[in-house]
Amino acid sequence: LKPAFYRGGAAVGKLRRDSNARVRAHAALRESAECKSTRSSSGPPARRMAMLRDAPDCVTAAEELESALAGDAGSDAPLMATSKARRAPKAFPWDRRLVLGLATGLAAAALLSAVALRSGGGRATTSSALMRAHAVIQADAVPAARPQYWQEDDRQDSEQQNETIEYRPQPAEALGHDGRPPSPEVAAAEVAAWQLLHPGGDLTPVSDTLLAGGAGAGAVDVADAFAANSTALLASHDETLCSGVGESCLTSKCCKEDGMQCFTKDLYWGQCLETCIPGPNVLDQASSAPWECKTLGDRAPGDPKKCAADGADCRADKCCKSGGMQCFEKDENWGVCRPQCTAGPDLFESTPGQWSCKPIGPRSPGAAPWVASKCAQPGSDCRAAGCCAAPGTQCYKQTDFWAQCLPDCKPGQKANEWDKEWSCDAIGSRTPSRADSPPPSAGKVGAWVEDTCSDEGQNCRTSQCCREVGAQCYTKNEFWASCRVGCDTAPDVNDGNKSWSCNTMGPKSWGLAVKDWPSLFCFSLFMPSSYEMGLMQMQLGKDAGIFGCDGHEVFAAEDATVGTSKDGKVIKIVLIPKIAVGVSQDGTAGNAKLFMAVWDKVIAGGRFRNYDWTLKVDPDAVLLPWRMRSHMVGHTGSKVYVVNCNKFPGSPNFPMMYGAVEVFSQSAMIQYALNSWKCGQQLPWGTWGEDYYMTHCMDFIGVGRIGDFGVLGDNVCTGANCADTYTASFHPFKNEAAWMQCWGQATAPPPTPAPAAVMVRKL
Repeated sequence: LKPAFYRGGAAVGKLRRDSNARVRAHAALRESAECKSTRSSSGPPARRMAMLRDAPDCVTAAEELESALAGDAGSDAPLMATSKARRAPKAFPWDRRLVLGLATGLAAAALLSAVALRSGGGRATTSSALMRAHAVIQADAVPAARPQYWQEDDRQDSEQQNETIEYRPQPAEALGHDGRPPSPEVAAAEVAAWQLLHPGGDLTPVSDTLLAGGAGAGAVDVADAFAANSTALLASHDETLCSGVGESCLTSKCCKEDGMQCFTKDLYWGQCLETCIPGPNVLDQASSAPWECKTLGDRAPGDPKKCAADGADCRADKCCKSGGMQCFEKDENWGVCRPQCTAGPDLFESTPGQWSCKPIGPRSPGAAPWVASKCAQPGSDCRAAGCCAAPGTQCYKQTDFWAQCLPDCKPGQKANEWDKEWSCDAIGSRTPSRADSPPPSAGKVGAWVEDTCSDEGQNCRTSQCCREVGAQCYTKNEFWASCRVGCDTAPDVNDGNKSWSCNTMGPKSWGLAVKDWPSLFCFSLFMPSSYEMGLMQMQLGKDAGIFGCDGHEVFAAEDATVGTSKDGKVIKIVLIPKIAVGVSQDGTAGNAKLFMAVWDKVIAGGRFRNYDWTLKVDPDAVLLPWRMRSHMVGHTGSKVYVVNCNKFPGSPNFPMMYGAVEVFSQSAMIQYALNSWKCGQQLPWGTWGEDYYMTHCMDFIGVGRIGDFGVLGDNVCTGANCADTYTASFHPFKNEAAWMQCWGQATAPPPTPAPAAVMVRKL
C-alpha cells in the first residue's frame, strides 16, 4: 500500500498537467466504487488491497487505478527523495517544494484510498483512511515502529450498522507514534488534509457517498486547493501545532518558545518548561501532585529567552527571571521587576520620584497558593515534602536523615562545632514569591520620606505619600487630599458634612522606618544640670541608645541643647512644666504626675503615630534598638504594651512594667491618646510611681499586655548581664564609663571558637 501512496502524490501532480490521466483516474475511481466484494472485509489495509486484486470483478478497477496512479517512471523519484530527506533532521526553513510534494501526496492518497478500499462505507471511512495515511508516512520516518500501525479496524461493526462516526483528532499513541513529535512536514500535511476534508472549518467528515459520486474531480480539487494553501499552512505551523506557555504538550510533544522542552507531570498533563525537577513543582498552580519530568519530543531549537534579573532594567527583556515578578515601568528611562507597584512615589527608593507602574510583558509564574500549606515550614525537615513554604528558600540536605529550608547553603557549613556538616544537596526547587502576593506592608524606607511625605491635616496631592503608619493619601476633591487611615464617601461630620471622593493617591504608608523595621520612636526625660546630660551627649555622639532609633526626642524642665546628631540635626530639648516629685507607695519616686505631663507632650506632638513602637527610656539605660526590633517584630500591629519584670511571681502586682524601658505599640498609644483622661480621673494614682501608673492605666483602658522579660535586664529587677546577647536593654549605669563598658560588652562580636585540639600519637 505504501508505494501506492507515493505514487498517489506523483499522480496528483500528473493529474494537474495531463487531462488524459485525469480522465483515467476519474474512471478508475468510479469503477472501484462499484467493487462491493471487499467493502465489509476485515484486516489491515495491505490485506484488503490484496483481496481487491484477487476479486475477479475488481481486477480491472484495481489495475486502472494503479495505472492512473503510476504516471511516468520519473514521477516517483522526487517524492521518494522527499521521504528519505525527512529521515534526517532538517534546518529551518524547510524545502517547501519537497514539503508540498509529500503533503499533496498525503491529501490525495487519503481521498483515493478511502474510495478504493471501502467505498460507500459511511463517514468513518474517510477518517480511517486519513489515519492510515498518517501512519504510513510516520512508518517511513520510524521503520522500527511500522508493525504497530496495521491495526484491525475497530470501527467496522459500527459502520455495518450504518452508524455515523465522526473522526476526532487522535493522540499520537493511537497512531502508533513512538513518543516523538511528528516532523513538521507530516504534521503540516495532516492538518492540511484534515482542513481540506472539512471546508469552511466544518469538522463533519465528508462521506464516502459524496466522494464516490464525484471522487475523481474531488481529489483533483483537493490537491489544487492544498497546493494553493500549503504556503500559508506551513507558515503557521508553529502556532498551530506546538504548545505555548501554560498549554498541554502531551499531544503536540513540541514547544513554540526557543529552548523549551515538553515535560510530563503524569498521564494527563505535560507542559513546556526550561527545566524540570521530579517532585512537587512550586510553580504548578493546579495541584501539589508531583511531576515525573519525563521528556516528550525534542527540545525546541535555540536558547531560552533571557529575562531581567532583580534590580536590572527590564524594559528591553519585557520579562522577569524571578518567580512572581512583573516588569513595571517607572518612566521612559527605567523599569524594574517587582511583585507589586503602586503609581506614585516608591517609599523604598533612596531618592523621591514618581512611578507610572505601567506593566511591561507578562508576570513570571509565582509560587502556587498550595505551597504555603503543603510545603515544609521553616525549621522543619523538608525531605518528605520536597518543597519549602517560605518564599526565597530551598530545601537543602544536611545528611540522609535531615534537610531544612534555607535561603542558601554552603557545603561543609555547620552552626556549631559539634554539628554534622551540611552536604547542601538541593531537594526540589526554590520557592519564589507568590503570583498573587499582597503588596508588602512593612520595610525600611528612604530617608527622604520623613521630609517629603505629609502629616495628617496637610494637603498630600503633591507628595502622594504619608508619614503615619498605615495612612493613605485620599482625595476630597480636585484641590484637596489628606492622609487618613480610612476614608468614607458619606458626609463627614468633622468636615462640615462635606463628602470625600476617597480616591487613593500613592502607596499606603509604612511609617518612618528610616533605619530598620519595625520602626521605633524613643524618648527620654532627663535633668540637663545633672550627670544625665553627659550620658545623653555621649549617646548622641555614638548614635547609640535612643539616638539609634528611627525617631527620638528629649524632654526636660530646663531649656538646653544636647548637640548635633550624625545626620546634622540639632537636638533641642522639648520643655515640660516643673512638677515636684514625691515618694511612691513602694518607696520609689512618686513621679506619676510628672510623667503624665510628659506623656501629654508626646501625645500633643503626634510623632508617635509615625512609628510602630514608642519607647520611654531612662538616660542611664543601655538600649540596643536592633535587638528591641527583633523582640517586637512578631507583635507589630497589635494593640499591646510589654510587661518586662517578674521579680515577685506570687505578687498580684507582678509581672509588671518596670520604668527603665517601657514599650508601647502604635495602637496602644492611640488608645491612650483617646482615653488617658479616664486614667487621670478614675484611678488613684496620687502616690504611684510612673511605671505603676502606666501599667494600670493600660489595663484600665483595654490595652493588651505581652510578657517579654528579654527586653530589659535590670539590676532593680532580676539583674543585668550586659554580655547576654538576647536582652535588648540594660539598667542602671549612671556614669559614662559604666555605661560605655556595658555598651561595649553588649555590642562586642562573639568570640572566635578555639581550634579543636589535634591528638598526635607518638611512635
